[in-house]
Amino acid sequence: MPAVATEKPHLGSTLTGAAVLFVLLRLLAVSHYDWHTAFALLHTLDLEDAPGLFLGTFMADAWISSALLVVMVPLTVFYAVGRRSRAAPLAVAVLVAFLVAHVLSYHRWWMPVGAVVLTALVVLVERMRRLHAQMDFVLRRFGYVVGAVALVVAAVVGTPWVPLERIEVGDDTIEAYVMETSPGFLKVLGAQERGFRILRAEDVRSRVELADH
Repeated sequence: MPAVATEKPHLGSTLTGAAVLFVLLRLLAVSHYDWHTAFALLHTLDLEDAPGLFLGTFMADAWISSALLVVMVPLTVFYAVGRRSRAAPLAVAVLVAFLVAHVLSYHRWWMPVGAVVLTALVVLVERMRRLHAQMDFVLRRFGYVVGAVALVVAAVVGTPWVPLERIEVGDDTIEAYVMETSPGFLKVLGAQERGFRILRAEDVRSRVELADH
C-alpha cells in the first residue's frame, strides 16, 4: 500500500509538469519562438481553454494530424488488445472517428489504408515470440510514448489552436488568429508576421473564417 500511495502523487506531479511543458511549448511554437509574443499570448489563456488548446494543437495542421492518426490508431488498438483496459476501446473509437472525419474532410483515402497496413505489421510483430519482451516493454511505456509525441508536436506545430480569420478593420484587411475576445477588444495574432495586436471591436467591420482545404 505505501508503494501505491507514493506512486500516485508522483504520477500526478509528472502529468502536471508535462501539461505545463506542453502549454509552454505551444506558446513558443505559435509565436515562432519570439519571447515577447509568447508572453503576450500567455495572458490570453484561461484554465477552461486547456481542452481546446490540446485538441486544437493536433487538429490545426492537417498533415501533422494525418500522420498522427495513421500511427496512433494502430498503436492504440495494439495497446487495447494487449492491456485489455476499459478506457482503451473508448480511445480507439475516438481516434477512428477522428480518422473518418479527417478522410471525409481532406479526401486522403490513403490514411485508412496506411492505418490498416501498420496495424497488420504491429500484429505480425506481436506474434513473433522472439520480440515478445520488446512488445511488453512498449506496452508498459505506452503512456510515455504518447506523452513524448505530444510534446514534440507541441514544439514543432506553429499553427495556433484557433481558426484563421480574414478580418476587416476600417479600410484594411488582415489575416489573423483571434486568440481572445474581450468586451470591446479582440486580441489577434498575425498569420504571417506573427505580430500580436489588440483591436477595438468597434473598428472591426467583418470576420470570416478561412477553412483549410
